[in-house]
Amino acid sequence: MTTSQIYPLELIDETLDINATENYDLTLELSEEGVSLAVLDLLRGKYVMLRHYPRENPADGSVRAPGEIIESDDFLRRHYRKVFIITPSLLYTLVPSPVYEPRLKEDYFRFNHNVPDGSQIFSNSLPFPDAYVLFSPGNDGIEKVSSRWRDMTPWHHLKPLLQHVFSACRTSEERYIHLHADTSFVTVVIAEKRNLVFCNSFACSAAADASYFLFNVLDRRGIKNDEPIFVSGAVEPYGEAHIALLGFASNVKFASPIIRQSFSYVMNEVHLHRWLNLFTAASCE
Repeated sequence: MTTSQIYPLELIDETLDINATENYDLTLELSEEGVSLAVLDLLRGKYVMLRHYPRENPADGSVRAPGEIIESDDFLRRHYRKVFIITPSLLYTLVPSPVYEPRLKEDYFRFNHNVPDGSQIFSNSLPFPDAYVLFSPGNDGIEKVSSRWRDMTPWHHLKPLLQHVFSACRTSEERYIHLHADTSFVTVVIAEKRNLVFCNSFACSAAADASYFLFNVLDRRGIKNDEPIFVSGAVEPYGEAHIALLGFASNVKFASPIIRQSFSYVMNEVHLHRWLNLFTAASCE
């Protein structure tokens, strides 16, 4: 892994060609933690690049705006076959497709959330579970994204996350339990017999909060803690959050992306569960 003050995390396959980006797909994630991007080589069918910029500049401790980070990256100035943009947000609501009316998008959303006037509200269709997710990114990088990729609608983190859950549970009649962690909230998803039966996010102020919310949900649904629990996102192996989960259940597993593409050998230097949504986005088409 190459580490520097400019790119705290940078993994690049030697076949990557900055002059051939028409043959690549780009996935960009704007989160509270920072800006992450992955490049998929369509000709070779594999991910050949991963970069992550933390909001806090390790050189001097200053906090950088997402727009500033986006402007500084050489690969983000290139043209790609397709671009996918993920914006994790705690401000969202799900509406079943049969009752969804696009003209009522803001009314649906504001029924559940208080947001400032002028906030942008987006909608994404979700094949699984045949619903729409309405969300407000609440992210100061969305303006830069909208100006750079004018025809691009950002995706809520549920779109790739539920795609992964669908892929993970469609070959089994058993229950599938998944916890995805972002910087200040976690998302708990439960599928049973290939149907989504629970999906919600909870604000977390401490690492142990994730365990509290997850096992409170499981207890209320009468699910024993000996079932496999799959984890992705900002949970480090044997870090505080992971140890807290192991305190409640021993069968905790880190989820790997379930995709048709492969990964360059350089990705062996990171835990793939950390970037599950980033690597799954291209499979949502």
